[in-house]
Amino acid sequence: MIDTAKGTTMANIQVSTSGWASPSDIAVSPDGTRAYTANPDNRSVSVIDTATNTVTATVALAVSGSVLTVSPDGKKVYVTGQGMGSVMVIDTATNTVSTKILVGGHQGIAVTPNGSRLYIGQYTERAVPVIDTATNQVIATVSTSGGCQGLAAHPDGTRVYVADNGGQRVSVINTATNTITASIAMASPPISVAASPDGTGVYVGLDSGPVTLIDTAGNKVVATIPIWDAGALAVSPDGTFVYVPDYSTHTVSVVDVAGRAVTGSFAVGNKPCNIAFGPGVPLSTATPTVTRGAPLKVRYSTVPGNVTSKNWVGIYPDDGGATIGKKNSFTWASAPNAAGTVTLDTGSVPGPGRYAAWYLYNDGYITMAASPLTFTVT
Repeated sequence: MIDTAKGTTMANIQVSTSGWASPSDIAVSPDGTRAYTANPDNRSVSVIDTATNTVTATVALAVSGSVLTVSPDGKKVYVTGQGMGSVMVIDTATNTVSTKILVGGHQGIAVTPNGSRLYIGQYTERAVPVIDTATNQVIATVSTSGGCQGLAAHPDGTRVYVADNGGQRVSVINTATNTITASIAMASPPISVAASPDGTGVYVGLDSGPVTLIDTAGNKVVATIPIWDAGALAVSPDGTFVYVPDYSTHTVSVVDVAGRAVTGSFAVGNKPCNIAFGPGVPLSTATPTVTRGAPLKVRYSTVPGNVTSKNWVGIYPDDGGATIGKKNSFTWASAPNAAGTVTLDTGSVPGPGRYAAWYLYNDGYITMAASPLTFTVT
């Protein structure tokens, strides 16, 4: 795990390295408290506590899994891999395999932001099966021109972008009809894909070409970035940077999204093969002490699966959340995006003292972080 600050956002980066073992995938829970990594050589999945960076559980699998993803509500981990013949579903409350979904060999996996559909990239079969996660049944199969590798769901859930490796293109699946509605040619076979949190761009790692940026409005290539053989990549939660592990140099390159350029790199463990972000610090402010009546500007961020138009930030007493849902907040503001800034009126608090800003979900009182942003009013 790497802690890195860029701009105003602090985020946890989980990097999977391979050493002598088979390359393994890694994914982070929506609340950022746990990371899951596939161990194909040991037929297991490790559960990592991101606060202590220790393995707290190991989930045994009947077969070797190398690709995984976490459901948007954090209750399930889906594990698969080429030649497995199934998708294993792990219950994160018990850290046990709860379900086995029979479906042919595969190399990529993506879940829609609402968690209702699971898309599987099949290489040999040249197809993308679609699984209804409520019934754990395959409800459609989308044929592709070549073998599929990485997949990424658009943050609004309407599309899934598929690295059609054999067809040397990125295919766009409409999730309402489960048909391919666009096909974008690549300079070489694509391997990995990642969507920006705001949904405006999709980054593609190529087998022997530069990282390629697709504008999702027109499904056209608008830029290339000179990083080669990007087998994996991840966009930061605030959408400002893209991180790309380099298997051969044991480093991770950092791409500035605004400038579309590599701004640096840092060393990691041996042969990094996959990378994933936690949601970062959900709330932050540049002014932890304010005069009563002065505006308090609070930066918020979360993962796409947690985004709703009715998310909000409210000010409460600094009492550990005891009054949340029992008393009205002193003031509040809507936080409808994956990342942004809200302005809160501190003139609404009863007087000087310590207060807490809580990030809350979907017009309710489910907290989006284990702890609030505390600040002082003078």
